[in-house]
Amino acid sequence: MKLKAAIIGLGRMGAEPTSRFKGMLCNGWDPISHAESIVSNEHLQLVALCDIDAEKTKKFAELYKVENTFNEYKILIDKIKPDIISIATRTNMKQEIIEYALAKGVKGFYVEKPLSRSVEDCQLLLNKIKAADAKIVYGAQRRALSIMRQAKEMCISGEYGTVKSLTFEYGRNMLLWSHPHTTDLMVYFANSVDIDYVSALCTFDKKYDSKEIFVDNDPFVESAFVKFKNGIAASITPNDGNNIRIHLTKAILVINSDGFSIDIFTEGEIKGKFTNLNRIYAEVGKSATQRLFADLTNALINIEPVAAITAEEIVGGTRILSAIVESGLNNGAKINAEEIRDKLFITGRFGDFYA
Repeated sequence: MKLKAAIIGLGRMGAEPTSRFKGMLCNGWDPISHAESIVSNEHLQLVALCDIDAEKTKKFAELYKVENTFNEYKILIDKIKPDIISIATRTNMKQEIIEYALAKGVKGFYVEKPLSRSVEDCQLLLNKIKAADAKIVYGAQRRALSIMRQAKEMCISGEYGTVKSLTFEYGRNMLLWSHPHTTDLMVYFANSVDIDYVSALCTFDKKYDSKEIFVDNDPFVESAFVKFKNGIAASITPNDGNNIRIHLTKAILVINSDGFSIDIFTEGEIKGKFTNLNRIYAEVGKSATQRLFADLTNALINIEPVAAITAEEIVGGTRILSAIVESGLNNGAKINAEEIRDKLFITGRFGDFYA
């Protein structure tokens, strides 16, 4: 059985070949793009492409041997009636595309991050997807890397005790452009969406009043601290390296360089010190994007929940993003869960571009 898939938005994640990253990726990342991942899936057929740039649409139609091309997503959905659409547009377009597709009977969605620009809109979209009995996977794809899943199994196995804290060394980056990945991994490894409080420092492009509900910017996150109600603490630091440090009661796990390897530090010759080191390297296999499409396809064919991520986790990661901005607007003040405003709208603007 093959499901019909179409891509709306043919940029970096939508259709650009992964070959442009030659020598720059760890095992588990290739292929990155939606187009490459769809054509590699035996249960999917890439039947249509759409982008406002006609030249880009023509180029990728030739590359992936796709007959149907469009410059307007509504015409694509009306004419092709795809089973799955991948949405790799700017965030301001996603809600209207999803709502139109749902009204036309589309049942599967792979949506690049971020899904929305407020908690309220995020929850609204997910409620509509659920009401239509449709399925969604989300482009915070690091959780689908094989080595991330392996690290998660280590965290819940009990062999290394229980998780105490998480540290994310992902550099000084913009909130909506980069940190949906970070907050999603917080939720993933903390195994919780229940936030106790958040404290963060952000740099905005101008002075915003702390009570403003509309932030026309994508602020740089200087640092952030998130406390979950299960006691696990998670931090974002400005350190580079793309490393994740997971402190457990019996070990420290370090996921190096966006999934290159896992270093496992356990107690050694000095009692109480984690001096023994074992390294596990990421293996060649399905990429994170391929795994997410496989999870979505399986859920549609077998009429079951998506295994990769839940709606509650998508909302949880979005709420942390909003809480970071709430705290940033208040000069790093502690923001309790009940103080996070669902209507706080963050445009993701950086110069003339939007996340």
